[in-house]
Order: sequence, then structure tokens, then C-alpha cells
Amino acid sequence: MKKISALLAMMFMCSFWSLLANAQDIDVSKKYQEPIGQHIQFYQNDDAHLSMQSAYDAFKNGAFSQSADSVLNFGIGAKPVWLAFRVKNNTHGHALRNILLETSWLDKIDVYHIHENQLVNSYHMGDSQPFSQRPLNHRFFIIGHDFGTGDTTVLIRVESDDAMVLPIYFFTSEETTDRNMLQAYSYGLIYGIILALVVYNFMLYIGLRSGPYFFYSLYLLLFLLLNAAYTGHGYQWLWPDSPYWQQWSNPVLIVACTLSGCAFALNFLNIKTASPRIYQSVVVCCLGFSVLTLIATLAGEFIVTLFISLFFIFYFYILAVILGIISLRAQNRFAQYFLLASIFAICGGIITANAVLGFIPFNWLTYRATEIGMVADAILLALALAERFNINQSEKLAAERRADIDLLTNLNNRRAFYKFVQPLWAISLRSKSYTSVIILDIDDFKLLNDNYGHPAGDRVLVRLAETIQKEARSGDILARWGGEEFLIFLPETQLTDAITIADRMRKKITTIQISIDNDEKISFTASFGVATAQDINVSLNELIAQADRQLYHAKKKGRNRVYPDLSN
Repeated sequence: MKKISALLAMMFMCSFWSLLANAQDIDVSKKYQEPIGQHIQFYQNDDAHLSMQSAYDAFKNGAFSQSADSVLNFGIGAKPVWLAFRVKNNTHGHALRNILLETSWLDKIDVYHIHENQLVNSYHMGDSQPFSQRPLNHRFFIIGHDFGTGDTTVLIRVESDDAMVLPIYFFTSEETTDRNMLQAYSYGLIYGIILALVVYNFMLYIGLRSGPYFFYSLYLLLFLLLNAAYTGHGYQWLWPDSPYWQQWSNPVLIVACTLSGCAFALNFLNIKTASPRIYQSVVVCCLGFSVLTLIATLAGEFIVTLFISLFFIFYFYILAVILGIISLRAQNRFAQYFLLASIFAICGGIITANAVLGFIPFNWLTYRATEIGMVADAILLALALAERFNINQSEKLAAERRADIDLLTNLNNRRAFYKFVQPLWAISLRSKSYTSVIILDIDDFKLLNDNYGHPAGDRVLVRLAETIQKEARSGDILARWGGEEFLIFLPETQLTDAITIADRMRKKITTIQISIDNDEKISFTASFGVATAQDINVSLNELIAQADRQLYHAKKKGRNRVYPDLSN
């Protein structure tokens, strides 16, 4: 009985280990939608120049370690690593499959296919080589292979000073195409949004010459280049023959993007006014990080440069929150937009950084969290800048309006009078229609000021302006001409009609009574001069001068009258 139990136990253990071994192999008849890291074994030692044969022998001798994660991650500055997995083809023909390494910044990748202990083929690629030398035109590293019947061992050597994170997929050609198409649509949407915001804000800068619009468009453009660098689009489209720049683009563009972000934050939040000391300290820190990056880059210290850039962007994340709070306390209405946008960008950046460094699981969401956060950041800041633009335009229009208005009477001043009247005057000349002008002056206004004081005189001017506005027609243009003189432009109006309007205003003015401090009520009168023109040889100023002469006659004939007088 004991022998039977022991035999059953041995059979169970053999079956278990057989199933476990089979679970580690890739089967070409199955689909693998997720990274195949748990099917991969890895090996690292101090010999950076370990040959393929030595690595294969180590794999056969069990020196490789089984990965427990779907995505392998060895961190920044890791030693070269060997990966190995077996592919089973139990069919009677060849099976074409693609091995996709979905990391764009790996320096050197050597791939070997070994079938029945014979090297079938090998591929050598990586960012240290021109893009044209890749087997397939793709921003990631794709190796296609016809797997023959039986077992094929795949050996991959990876070397990189950058973060060695290795999401590896095993796809058919159709699955590869579908994945590429989905990613192409998503990146097209993101790049389209950001490019549109870059162009929009740069055009606003050209039109307004306002610093925040320039720095924001620069910040978005540099982020776009940085995103293209670490996603592989830059090497594929923009600098395919520059492997040296591809290696250094990530840390350099991180620093450049962060500098432009700091410049935008300082300008947009007006930190120089809100807190001059903090403004100076931020400028000094930015210069310090720039100098350190330049020194490390010139010295060829890639890992040092990368850590400086990562520390700089971490500093910027903290700084953005501090600057937003300072600006919010300084009553900057746009600071709330900036704070919310910064939170999205910070959360996205932290998630992606932790995924790349191996602290949290690496997947499409954690890898692209920076892009998602940045799109939210860009949209929120674009809304803030748009609101800022609208407010500036409203303030500009209000300022222009104030420049055209007499602040006491709320009537047009001389500048506004000419601006509004010149087009009407041109129309009247072309149509040869009658045009009239009324000019009026308060009688004995100086005496009224001397007797009752200037505040009472101002009240007289205001009441008179209100009265003639009510009596004027909708198309008439009124202005305070200066002092106690007022001017009314009447388009398409003959002399008799203009005199009638002027006399109606004169009578209305005589009914005005203004109470002063001692309950005394004062009244006043005004004299009117009217002139009309139909001759194209008469200028607007000449017509006004004629009305002014008529006003002089009204004054000479006893005041409180309209001249010419139709009754005479």
C-alpha cells in the first residue's frame, strides 16, 4: 500500500512539473493578447560580452531565472540581460509570428532563433543603430519569424542605459496590424489636439504679443517632441539617421520641456509681481539645472543626465503646486485652472514614471498616463488662456469705450463724435442728402458756477445731457463738445426739421429744476445754433463752424433761443 501511494505521489509530481514546464512554453496555436513575460526566463551576470552560445548553454543548464511578471523591468542603468523562451509548433507547417518589444528606447537588441540546437537566424537592432537597419519600419522593435515544426528557442540580449522595461508580445501579423492601427488612431488624436493648441496659442501670441501664449505654445511643442522621442515616433519620422540624438533626446527634451513649463508658470501666474523673491529663486534653480544638464551631457554621462532631468521634473511638479497656491492667494482668478491642470499632469507623470521604474505594473494605461494627464492639462490651460483672452478683449473694448466717452455726461467726446459721424457724412455726400448740425451752449454757465459751485454746475451738465438724449432721435449722434457746449449731428435732416428738434429741446431744458443743499431750486436755459448742408463742397468742420456762428447770433439776440428762427 505504501509503495502504491509513493508511486501515485511521484506520478502526480511528474505530471505537475510537466504541466508547469509546458505552461512556460509559447504555443503558436494559441493567442497571447497580454505581454508574455511570465513565459520568459532571464539571466544577468558580470560578463557584459557573454556570447550567444554561452548564454544558450546557461539556459539549457538551468542558470536562467523564471520571470514572475508579465512585463520584465530591470530599472535604469541595468547590466545587459539575456532572455529566453521556447516556442512550440505542433502543426505540420511553418507558422509566421511576430515578437514585439514595445519599448522604443533600448540601445542594443540581439535576437537569436535556435531550432533543434542549430542557429536558424539572428537580428541585431536598437537605438544605437540608424532606424533604416531595423527589420521592419516600426517605432518599436518587431522580429518576424517562421517557426518550424517542433521546438524553437528564442534568445534575446538587451542592453540599455535607459530604463530597461520590457513588455514583449507574441502576435500574428494580423494582431500586430490591429494593435498598430489602434495606437495610431489614439496618437493621432493626442498629437492633433496638442498641435492645434500650439498653433492657436502661437497665433494669439503674434497678435497680442503676450508672453504666456508664447511660453505655453513652446511648452506644448516641446512636450510633443518629448512624447515623440520616448514613444519612438521621433526616431521613426523626425531623426531616423541620428542614433546619437535618439539616445540623448529623452533627458535633454525633459529639461527643455520643464524649463518652458517653468517660464509659462511664472508668466501666466504673474509670480514676478505676486512674489519677487520666489520668482528670483525659481529662475536661479532653472539656470542651475540647465548648467548641470549641459555639463553632464558634454561629459557623456547619460545616466547622470537622466537622473538630473528626472529630478528637475519632480522639482517642477512640486513648484507648480506652490506657485499655483501663491497666485491663488494673490487673487489671480486663473490660478485655479493652473492648479487643476497641474494636478492632472502631475498624476499622469508620476504614474508613468513609477511604471517605467518598476514600482507599479506596466501596461498601456500606466505607460500612457503622462499623455492622458498632459491632454487634460493642455485643455484646462487652453480654457484659462481663452478666458484670459476674452477678459483682455473686454477690458480693451471697455477702455476704448471710456476713451470715447465724456465721463461726466456719458455722451460721446470729440474723438468719438468724428469716429461715428465720418461714415454718415460720407454717405450723405454720395447721396447728396440734407445733413444738419445743432450746437448748443448753456446760458450764463460761468455765473451759475460762481453762484452755486462746481458740483451744482456738474449736475446741470448731467441733466442737460439726459434731456437732449431723450429728445434726440435714434439715428442722431450727440457729443459734449467742450465745457458747456454740446453738438448734435442729424443725418438726412433738412433745416426746418433740425430747427424744430432744437426748439423742442430748448423748451424742455427750461422746465428743468435742480435742488441744491438749501432746498433752493435752480433752473437754466440754453441757446442753439443750427446749420444744414447739401453741397458736396462743404466739409463737416465747415458745417460745424456755420452752426457755431448761428449759436453766436442766438446769444447776441438775447439767449434762450434757436437761430435761425423760422418765426422770423
